[in-house]
Amino acid sequence: MKLQSSNKFLEEAFAWAVDKTAAFVVTGTKNGDINKGEGNKWYGPDGKTIKSPTEPWAEPKDYKPCFWAGYFDRTAYYIRDFVHQASGAYYVGLEEEIFNMYYTFVSNASAKTGWFAPWAFNFDGSVYYMDTPNYKSFVREISAQFELCEKAYSLYLLTGDKRYAEDDVIFNFIEKTMTVFIDNLDGTVLKEKNGIPEGKGDIFEISATYNERGFNAAEAGDSIAAMYQAILSYANILKIRGNQKEAEKQFSRAEELKEYFNNEWSVVDGSDMYAYAIDNKGRKHYKWEKKGTEIHGGETLKFIPMKGITYPGERNERLLDYIHECELNIETREDNIESLTYLPDLFFRHNRSEEAWHWMKHIISQKDLPHEHKSQGTNGDYPEISFTFISQVIEGLMGISVNAATGEITASPCLPEEIEDIKLYDFRFGEYTVDIFIEKDKTDIKKKR
Repeated sequence: MKLQSSNKFLEEAFAWAVDKTAAFVVTGTKNGDINKGEGNKWYGPDGKTIKSPTEPWAEPKDYKPCFWAGYFDRTAYYIRDFVHQASGAYYVGLEEEIFNMYYTFVSNASAKTGWFAPWAFNFDGSVYYMDTPNYKSFVREISAQFELCEKAYSLYLLTGDKRYAEDDVIFNFIEKTMTVFIDNLDGTVLKEKNGIPEGKGDIFEISATYNERGFNAAEAGDSIAAMYQAILSYANILKIRGNQKEAEKQFSRAEELKEYFNNEWSVVDGSDMYAYAIDNKGRKHYKWEKKGTEIHGGETLKFIPMKGITYPGERNERLLDYIHECELNIETREDNIESLTYLPDLFFRHNRSEEAWHWMKHIISQKDLPHEHKSQGTNGDYPEISFTFISQVIEGLMGISVNAATGEITASPCLPEEIEDIKLYDFRFGEYTVDIFIEKDKTDIKKKR
């Protein structure tokens, strides 16, 4: 796959990203490290650490098909990173890796884990002990659970692989998440059941939000927005599986959640902004604040419009403006570059190409700088940077949408002023490759064998 454009920054950045993703693929590695993490230590069960791989759980193992999705100083792949990298991974030919990783996550969820998929796995497919030292205290973020459910349907469309909709293990995970999982966590903190699963504290206690920077929510906008997309995914998969009646119930459920969120949950007295969290005392939070290393807002707020749960209109546009302004301001901008990689996806969803392109350029301009987590390496050594740039070019700038199951491919470009044209050669589409030529007022897709 090769991209050409009169915008040389775009052309060179895309080539860098495609090349960089290859460095993160570990498929077939013999006797590679497992359970190795930051500090050049090995992390074992029940919080044990050692300085050399002398225990059975630290001995090198053969790797299964997968790629790095998380810090480059940890021999593991993580749910949150994986779901964000999956589309880019498909575009560079990592279809087997994607399915293996997805199946590993969902097949390890059970009643024992509270139907949470374990947060991270070693490259041999075993649970990564640093984040899951045991099943009494392990990393659990509600938003990630819903993103895994959403990803099943999007991967079905992208790859045409029927297993994402028809495999019983995958479907069982989705069904349990959309029923038992939600019911078990609803009302656990605020003592009132409203259909929203609740977090009890930080990531090791069950977090309602992706925000890991010092703010704990009982209910959070990012998990609600992710839940909305998960319900839609569940409904579409039910439809594929022939259960039209239940599918219609779930489509209605999604619309009811959207209405509840917009007209009640997110409404703040005296403000036209959106609440992004409710704390354990029932107080609503809506202001984006940065206090030292803490962020209040950030990912919790960005996911709300990114997942499409907001209604279009002035209120939504003000929210988008507010997010952009907070990220532009160095006093309130998030420090972790991973958080910035969500911005292009957010703005493309709402057809704001200039803001999306601004953040794509900003991220690439930072790729050779040290990552805030120093042992990780540079920002560009964080896998999400390269994988998401690829998907944002293809799905965002070019507006390519694929339904491999039906053989449909469309393009609805969202080009900023700086980009006049994009030519993408040898794009994978089912059993074919296609060349896609996009200009400001013209799109041409040529199918090849």
